[in-house]
Amino acid sequence: SKKSQDTSSPSTSGSRKRGLPLLLVAAGAVVLVGAAIGVASRFMYDGFHAAASYSLSKDSTTKNNRDIIRTTSAGALRRLSSAKSRSTEEGDDYDYGGDDNEEPIHMVYSSDAQTVIGTKASIRSVRAHASGHVIFHFIGDEPLQNMPYVRFYPISKLKHKYKLDEFINTHSRHKTERENVNLNRNLPNYVRFVMDLFLPHVKKAMWIDSDTVVKCDVVEMARNVLNGPDDNGPAIAAIPVEGKPKGLYEKDKYRNPIPDWGIETSFNAGVYFVNLDRWRAQGLTEKIRQLALKNREYRYWRMGSQPPLALTIGENFEHLPLTWNVKMKTIDEREDMSLEDACVYHWSGPSKPWDGFQHPEEWYPYVDESDKEMLDSEESNA
Repeated sequence: SKKSQDTSSPSTSGSRKRGLPLLLVAAGAVVLVGAAIGVASRFMYDGFHAAASYSLSKDSTTKNNRDIIRTTSAGALRRLSSAKSRSTEEGDDYDYGGDDNEEPIHMVYSSDAQTVIGTKASIRSVRAHASGHVIFHFIGDEPLQNMPYVRFYPISKLKHKYKLDEFINTHSRHKTERENVNLNRNLPNYVRFVMDLFLPHVKKAMWIDSDTVVKCDVVEMARNVLNGPDDNGPAIAAIPVEGKPKGLYEKDKYRNPIPDWGIETSFNAGVYFVNLDRWRAQGLTEKIRQLALKNREYRYWRMGSQPPLALTIGENFEHLPLTWNVKMKTIDEREDMSLEDACVYHWSGPSKPWDGFQHPEEWYPYVDESDKEMLDSEESNA
């Protein structure tokens, strides 16, 4: 009996000694698990809080973007009348807003200080007749006054980033169309060649000069031109003009005949739609750039942006109805259409509507009140 007690006693004592570390280990594990749960809970809380904050911020940003970008009602414009167009980074994605699933139409304007009054009126005329979303892009010296829905790009930035100087015609024109402005060196004329670069996510856009008024729906027209998957298809759609491109010399500066471009039907580069995906696929920006640089050596043309675009495109363009680019200086002489038939009024050349030429009554209703006061003041001081 005693022996059995002696033999059992060491076993019980050993079990107790071994049990103490096990209890300590178990207790430690519980503490670690508890700590882990606490940390995880904190992370989950922080994560949910951050996600909620991001979602709220994103929703707020999205709403603000939609309020700015979508075609704004007249009431909203009055509330925002003191704001300028907002500055934009090239390559921005766009949150379009709206209830339909179709992308909006992108319209691109570029002008200097002398013609910005026309840009603003043209934009208002587009908005007055558009049936859907239109996003406006303006490239100039400063944002447009009273137009917070217009995306602004400083032309000085595009000049350096995309080397706009390389498109300039360094040769003098045989006549000056605007006082104190050399149109061959006027950078806004050449912005049209780099739309594919500063709008990399945009598939289709419309380039339009500042001396225009639009009386028809650009949304409907844009969605019906330049469609299809063919990258080699026409990159632009413009009204056809019979004859070779305007502004070409017969001989280059070395007195050699200029190349036969083989173009019998061309177009006016002041109003056109462009499929930017096709433009990129065909490498048109660099082709135009190289041709413009070659012109510096040989002097093929005397004008600015019209010849290099027309010569590069050739006859590979889609034809718009003639009503979509009507020169106001000849409209009264035309027998094939009247002023009421025209969709786009174009005051091409030196005579502008803000100077009172060629049916200014068709332009004046789209002028901002502050610009009207300025025009009236200039007229009274004249």
